[in-house]
Amino acid sequence: MSLMLEFEVEVPAEMAEEFDKKLAYIAEGIESAIYDPDRRRVRVRLGEGKVTSQEVLEARVSEIAQKLRSGYQPGIRRQLAHRVRRSREVRSDPHPLLVANGDLHEFGRGRFGLGPKLVALVRALDELIVNRFSDMNPRAHQFPSLISGEVLDRCRYLRNFPASLTMVAHLREDLAVLQDFASQVRWNEDHLQVPPESASPFSVLLAPSVCFHWYAWLGNRQVEGPSVVTALGKCFRYESTTLSGLERLWDFSMREVVFVGDPDWIATSRDSALRQGQQVVEDLDLDFEIATASDPFFIDAYSSQAMYQRGFELKYELLCPLGYRERQLAVGSVNYHQDFFGRALNIEYAGSPCHTACIGFGLERLALAVLAQHGTEPSGWPATLQDSIGRLA
Repeated sequence: MSLMLEFEVEVPAEMAEEFDKKLAYIAEGIESAIYDPDRRRVRVRLGEGKVTSQEVLEARVSEIAQKLRSGYQPGIRRQLAHRVRRSREVRSDPHPLLVANGDLHEFGRGRFGLGPKLVALVRALDELIVNRFSDMNPRAHQFPSLISGEVLDRCRYLRNFPASLTMVAHLREDLAVLQDFASQVRWNEDHLQVPPESASPFSVLLAPSVCFHWYAWLGNRQVEGPSVVTALGKCFRYESTTLSGLERLWDFSMREVVFVGDPDWIATSRDSALRQGQQVVEDLDLDFEIATASDPFFIDAYSSQAMYQRGFELKYELLCPLGYRERQLAVGSVNYHQDFFGRALNIEYAGSPCHTACIGFGLERLALAVLAQHGTEPSGWPATLQDSIGRLA
C-alpha cells in the first residue's frame, strides 16, 4: 500500500510547476509529488515498501523550496503577447478518448505510440512551421539521436541537467563478457538484471535537444558568415513522475530553427523568430501567451541562471492553455544564448566567439494544444491543417 505525506511549504505560485518537476527527485520510489499553492502544501505519495523517512523527505522539500525562492524576483516575468478568445470553461482531457479510439497507445512511462490521425496532425504541424520560416531560407539538416558526452560536458548540460540525462551503453567487445551476459541476463519485473561490468563506459547519450548538433558541427572553426539551419529530430529528457501523456514525453519530436552569427544579426533574427513563432500559433487559431522564462536548471544552478535569463529576456516561451489543467503548456521556446556556445565549442565569427539563438517547437505538445482547444476530430481543426493533411495523405 502506498503512503501519502503532506508538508507545509511556500513557493511563488508562478514557480509551482518548476517546483513539481524538482520534487520528483527528492527520493527513489516517489509515485507523485505535487505542490498546491493555494494550501501551501506538498503532497508526496510513496510507493509500497519505500523506506525514505518523513524527516529526510521534509528536509529535501524545504531545501528545494528555499533555493527556488532565492532565485525569484516578483514582476520580472514579462508578457510579450497573448490571445484569449475561448471561454475559460473546463474542457475534457483528450487523452482517454484518443486511447479509446486507437489513436494513442502507452508503452510505458513517457513512451507513447501515435496512430494515423495523430501522425497526420504532427506532420501537418511540422509543414506549417517549416513554411512559416521559409522566408529566412534555412538550410535543412538531419542529426543523429546520439550525441557525444564531450559535447554536453563542454556545454555544461551534464552538470546543469543531470536528472534528465539518458545515457547509452553497449556491451563490451569481449567474447567472454558477451557469453556471460547471454547466460545471465534476465528481465526482473521492471528492469534488466545483467552481470556487473558487462556494459561499456558511457561515451554517448541520447540528445536532449536538436541545436547542440549544429554547434558541435561548427566547433573549432571560424565561420565565414551568418547561418540559418533547420532540423527535425527526436529529443530525450527523462523527467521521472512528471512524465505525463503528450504533455511530457521521455522522447519527443522537435523542429528547430538555429541561428549563428554576430550579436546584431542574432538579435534581429531572434526578434524575427519571435514574430514567426507567434504567427504559427495564430495560424492554428490557438489561445496563447508569449512570456519570458528560464530553463529548469538543476537546483544548485537554478537561482542565478533564472534571474540572468529572465532579467536579460534571453528565453521566451510560447504557452497554450489546455482547458483541463490549470497550468499552461509550453509548446515552443525562443532562446538567445549570447556567445555561450561560441565560447564552449570554440566557434569564432569575425575574430570573436559567435552568438547563437534558436526557436524550437515540441510537435507532440503543439498537437495536444490543437486537440485540447479544437477537439479530437479533424473536421474541427483549422482549415490550414486540414488542407495540409489532405496534401500529405
